[in-house]
Order: sequence, then C-alpha cells, then structure tokens
Amino acid sequence: MSSETKTCQNCKQNFVIEPEDFDFYKKINVPPPTFCPDCRYRRRLLDRNEWSLYQRKCNFTGETIVSIYRPDAPFPVYKQEVWKSDAWDPLSYSRDFDFNRPFFEQYENLRRVVPHLALVNSNSVNSEYTNQSQDNKDCYMCSATGGSEKCMYGNWFQPGSYFSADCYMIEKSELCYECINCGRCSRCVWCQDCFDSVELSFCIDLRGCNNCFGCVGLRNKQYFWLNKQLSKEEYEKRLREFDWSRNAIITARQETAKFALTMPRKFYHGAKSYNSTGDYLENTERARFDFNCRENKETAYLQDAWKMTDCFDSTEILEAERCHELQGCAYLRNCMAIRSSWTMTDSYYCDMCFSSSDCFGCFGVRQKGFCILNKQYTKDEYFKLKDKIIEHMKKTGEWGEYFPANTSPFAYNESVTQDFFPLMRDEAKKQGLPWHDRTEREYQSTMRASEVPQKISETDDSILNQVIKCATQDSEGEKKTHPLCATAFKLIPLELDLYRKLRVPVPAKCFPCRRTDRFSMRNPRKLWHRKCTCAGEKSGKGVYQNTAFHFHGTEACPNEFETSYSPERPEIVYCEQCYNAEVV
Repeated sequence: MSSETKTCQNCKQNFVIEPEDFDFYKKINVPPPTFCPDCRYRRRLLDRNEWSLYQRKCNFTGETIVSIYRPDAPFPVYKQEVWKSDAWDPLSYSRDFDFNRPFFEQYENLRRVVPHLALVNSNSVNSEYTNQSQDNKDCYMCSATGGSEKCMYGNWFQPGSYFSADCYMIEKSELCYECINCGRCSRCVWCQDCFDSVELSFCIDLRGCNNCFGCVGLRNKQYFWLNKQLSKEEYEKRLREFDWSRNAIITARQETAKFALTMPRKFYHGAKSYNSTGDYLENTERARFDFNCRENKETAYLQDAWKMTDCFDSTEILEAERCHELQGCAYLRNCMAIRSSWTMTDSYYCDMCFSSSDCFGCFGVRQKGFCILNKQYTKDEYFKLKDKIIEHMKKTGEWGEYFPANTSPFAYNESVTQDFFPLMRDEAKKQGLPWHDRTEREYQSTMRASEVPQKISETDDSILNQVIKCATQDSEGEKKTHPLCATAFKLIPLELDLYRKLRVPVPAKCFPCRRTDRFSMRNPRKLWHRKCTCAGEKSGKGVYQNTAFHFHGTEACPNEFETSYSPERPEIVYCEQCYNAEVV
C-alpha cells in the first residue's frame, strides 16, 4: 500500500498516512486516523494535568485535600487513601449499553458520576504537592517524578535525583539547578544535555567532564572556559572572580548560547537510534516520530514513552505492547484508548483502571475482568456485547478515535497542552478550546523582583517571609508569553538552602514562568527534512572549521535526515557521522 494524504478534521491541514501506518491500523482493526499527528497529540495532552493544583474537599471524608480537579468539577473526587480502598464499589455505578446513543456520550455520563482520584503521588513521604509521581521523599512541586529526594519545581526527575530544583529530565544527579536532559551529574547549574560530569556551569552537550564553564561539545575534559584549556589555578581564579549575581548569570548564559552557535550539533539528541526518527531517543529501533523515548521498537507518534513495542500514538507511557492511543499509563498489552491506568490487558476506552483485563468503557475499576460500562458480565456475554458495541462505534465514526477533546476534565490552560502548544486565552477561545479563567490573584506583594538581592551572599533568612512579585508582571511583553504566571511567589526553606549551597541567587520569576522559560529552550516536537550542513573542511557558511577528516573528504556531506532543528534556525546541524568525527 502506498502513502495517502488526508485532511485533518480538526486543523484542516494535510497530513500523510504512511504504508507502515496502514499496516498497524489493519492489524489492530481500526480505521486510519482522521486527525493529524499533532492534533492527536494535543488531544491526548488535554487529558493530562500535571501542574494546576487546587485545594478542595474530598467528597467522601469532607477533608481539605490537594487535587488536580477544581472544586467545581462536575464529579466526586476522593483522596488517594479512600479511592484506593474498599470503602466504595466502582461496579455500583454500572449501566447497560444503549445502542440508540453514541458510545462517547454514554461513557461521559458514567465518568461524571464515578469518583475520581484526587492526584497520584503514591508511596511518597512529605511530598504532598507532587503529581503523577511515586516513591519520592521531601519533594515539592514536581511531576512525572520517581525515586527522588529533596527535589523541587520540575518534572521528569528520574530515580537517583537528589536535592535539585528547576530541572527538566535529570537522572541519577544531585545538586543540580536549571538543568535540562542531564544524567549522572553533580553540582551543575544551567546545563543542557550533559552527562557523567561534575561542577559544570552554563554548559551544553558535555560528557565525562568536570570543572568547565560556558563550554559546548567537550568530552572528558577539565578546567575549560568557553572551550579553552586553562590551568587548574587559572580556572579556579576565574571562577572566584565570577560574582554569581543575577545579571552576571544572564550575561554568562547569553555568551554560552552565542558560542554554541559556532559549534556543530548532532541532528538529534540521544544515542543508539536505528532506523528511527524523532528527538531524545535512546536504544530505539524502527521508531518513527518518537520524542523522549527509550528502548522502543516498531513504534510511531509517541511522546515520553519508554519500553514500548508495536505501539502508536501514546503519551507518557511506561512499558506497553501492541497498544494505540494511550495517555498516562504503564504496563499495558493489547489496549486502545486508555487513560491514567496501570497493568491492563485487552481493554478499550477505559480510564483510571488498574490491574484489570477485558474491560470496555470502564472507569475506576480495579482487579476486574469482563466489564462494560462498569457492569460485570460472564466471559461469553462480554465478548458478544463487545463485538456489537464495536460495530455500533464503527457506524457512529467513534471506533479507533481517542476521547473527544470536549470531554476532557481540564481546561486547555490547566493541561500540559499549554506547555507544548502554548496559546493565549483569546486564541484558545477562537479555536473552541475550553479555558479556565482563574480567580484574580490577590497576593499582597511585599517585594518587587527588582528588589530581590542580586547575590545569594546578600540574602538573609528574612527573604522567606517575603511575597515576591514575579518579574514577568513588570513587562507587558513577557506577560503575553507567560500566560500561566502566578504573579507572585514565596520561597521555601529547602530551596533557599540549595541556592546557598550552589551559590546561585534567588530567582526573580515565579515557578510557572521559570518552567515556561525552560520549555522554550528545548526543540519543538516536530521534524523537518534537512541535509547535513558540513561542507567538507568547514560548516556550510564557514562558521566552524572542521578538526578531523570526514568520510566525504572535501566535498559537501551527502547525508540527509529528519531533525527537530528547523531550516531557518542558526545552529550548525551535522549528521551523526560528521558530528562524531568532530566531537567524539
């Protein structure tokens, strides 16, 4: 079968369905998608709220709890201990399937009466304000985090992360601040794509390095400053002279960013990616359009999904096989259209279900089988009714589609869609997307951002009593690019301890604005077809002079690839062979 161009029913843009896609859809018996990959991704993200936390009442105990659902949510919400207990029975909400009505309408009616889990921070200690997380200790305002201790204000702190803040995707690292995609690092600040390194400041793409400042693309080096070798004494002297003021840090970051444009970048982030396309890939094989994926095989259109086999269109997943259209799940097999569920097999259109199999259109069931709309059936009854429902959904055009966006329990600006596809209120409304108009903040700021000490050495404990007005509020331009701004913020003692230990100043922006800035530093989850910019002895525009012999000699590199670096960007983008010749 050849590729086919379709028009997305949502954004009205054309998209291509590849022969491999048709093979997969045929195998799982669903029609080809009617949404383009981006719109399918946005539709799943709309069901995921990581950061918008509320205080509300538990509808079972009446206690005040922290929840991802607003107090006015049109369904009951139970705290974790109650929801996971036997104090209520999900099957008591069962109903028969009505073949005179669409499936999604019936499922939404069920979902609005079954109790919802307030948030997920299981098996964690003193980590009340963490979400989609587990096995943490003393963590605060973290999401998608596991096995970490004393981590704050970030997401994807992976096991072994310790005493770090404002990071995105770090693993087995300690004492890190404002780091992105770093592993096995210690005492690193404002670093990106660095591994197995110690005492780095403002560095990009370093491996096995220590004591480096403003460096790019180094391997197994120490005492380097903007990629220039210094003696230990000279390096330490320069580091002492750096005053670590907020303005000096801004200048250093700008200098590193400018310097990075003179060094080659590999066309994708990651390693050991075979016959794959995407970005931030490790140990993948025949993975297409995958982003932040590890150990995947025969997959396509996945994001933040690890250990996947024969799966399409899934987001925030751990370990699944032969699945389609998943969001926020782990340990699934032969499933489709599943949200926020763990350890499921042979199930379809379920939400918040655990350790169950052969379930269809269920919400909140645990350790069950052969259930439809939370109603228990015999095995024979289940399969006969399931087949009839699938035929009904094919007629209504629902079969194979993910849950409609208008049934999400979250507004656009509450979900992580806002992180990856940011919109302002008027733009979202124009597209018919739900938007939550938050209650006007009434914080009584006691300190403006401009009044926050420039250096941590000038900051005493009284800063903990201040309500700091976010710097974004003083700039009309930044207000427009930071729609999630909290307007003001306070420090917690743990973060002040970290700032002092790392000698970095107190931030001038609130956490949501810092997160927005951090996300803007990563490449978009899109791909462009490009050629390697190595022209032989130099990069294409002569900015970079090659230091090694390349396989193509003095001629331009013939390699082409799919990359998340768009053609108009200024970075020097090399294929893996040319990049390895220069850096590795």
